[in-house]
Amino acid sequence: MSNTLNATRNADQLLVRNYDRSDIQAGVMHLGVGAFHRAHQAVYFDRLLETPEGKNWGVVGVNLRPHDSKAFERFSEQNGEYVLKTMDPEGNVEYEQIRAIIGQIDGAKTPELVDETMAGENIKLVTSTVTEGGYYLDENRQLMLDHEAIDADIAGGRNTIYAFLYAGLKLRSQTSNAKITLLCCDNLRHNGEVLEAGLMQFLAAKGDTELATWVQANVTFPCSMVDRITPKPSPIHVKDVQEKFGIDDELTVMGEDYLQWVIQDNFAAERPALDLVKAQFVDDVVAYEEAKIRILNAGHTNVVYQAALKGMHFFDEAMRDDELRDYFDDFITEDSIPAIGESIVDLAAYHKIIARRFSNANIGDTVERICTDGYSKFPIFVYPSLAGCYKIGRTPNKTLEGIAAWFVYLQKSRAGTVSVPYHEPNMEALESFTNDAEGIAAFASDSFLWGEIPTEYPSFTEDLTAAIHTMQSRYA
Repeated sequence: MSNTLNATRNADQLLVRNYDRSDIQAGVMHLGVGAFHRAHQAVYFDRLLETPEGKNWGVVGVNLRPHDSKAFERFSEQNGEYVLKTMDPEGNVEYEQIRAIIGQIDGAKTPELVDETMAGENIKLVTSTVTEGGYYLDENRQLMLDHEAIDADIAGGRNTIYAFLYAGLKLRSQTSNAKITLLCCDNLRHNGEVLEAGLMQFLAAKGDTELATWVQANVTFPCSMVDRITPKPSPIHVKDVQEKFGIDDELTVMGEDYLQWVIQDNFAAERPALDLVKAQFVDDVVAYEEAKIRILNAGHTNVVYQAALKGMHFFDEAMRDDELRDYFDDFITEDSIPAIGESIVDLAAYHKIIARRFSNANIGDTVERICTDGYSKFPIFVYPSLAGCYKIGRTPNKTLEGIAAWFVYLQKSRAGTVSVPYHEPNMEALESFTNDAEGIAAFASDSFLWGEIPTEYPSFTEDLTAAIHTMQSRYA
């Protein structure tokens, strides 16, 4: 089994899949080895490695950021192995040792090793999770060329995913010349198109038309939809695993029992047989993306600021609060599903699945975490329901309540009268949203947040203003 973390107690309760790591060849490179990757894509590949079709699909995990190097050093000391702890809403707990990340490269320290590995013919797939902000695109999918990280990388630096892809693909085009698939696994609508847009603009800014031509002929960018609630790693779970199994694992990651990965079937090179381990290959992921973004993500976003105003600490508390649970159900049935319209996804069934997942008290997903970065979340997650309802002649009252709660939470956060801290990377963009008529008007007309809705549907400004006044009265 070539096992680094050997359980000395309760070994029968730790699932270690039956494959020998020494028989595995790397076929995947992953950029950005955070908790979500370790609880999601790495799990699928761990399952795949146990099958006869999986032997050439080990993962090489790459760290990109200098401030993550210390944690990644520990990850390398553990040979990329760790325990995943899953907990369902009923309290059932399972433990599995994930060993799929057979190689570890700290790109912040040895970027040339990343290039050499990416250039190798055996690597057929590069996956990535660098968070939404890691693509440096504005709302029009234009690369932020004036951003200091992008500017530095165009000059030859190594700060962003584009610099690593540029150098690795450049070397690949000059050596193995083998086709390759770049599969974005971040929580973004049309994420493959986003990655392609950013990379091609980066190549243009570098002036490398030769590589751009090679990429167009030899690289594909499938879209994918990924889903598993994975809270920030906690010492509680690390200690639990260490004590239960007598192993020195500092990198235990915990997630819910639900797991989903839907992938557009658009591979330039050989495709891993992930369908054998319950991933879905489809022609178009849009319907799945829309269901997740408009029900799960928008549900989270619209409920969480009301939970914060009520002083709740964990999100599952909101789902046990009669008022907020009713609000969540009403938002989905009155705004979200009507705005989506016809779908190949069973939206009513999906609504029930999400409600069950949100109610999982064992996850410990904090209101503070979900409140973070509201300015980026509303245009992505909430805007579609808003626009969709107005388009079909419905007033999206429940969506407006969720937006109003964010505005009121922002004001209370500024005043120091709410217990849940607000972490907002774009706080300067919210400066004009003051707690008065002028500030509400600025908020309701913000084009980054609401696009053309204020001009196309003039009632929106009145509707939102009324919703804010009602929310202010409720949480005075």
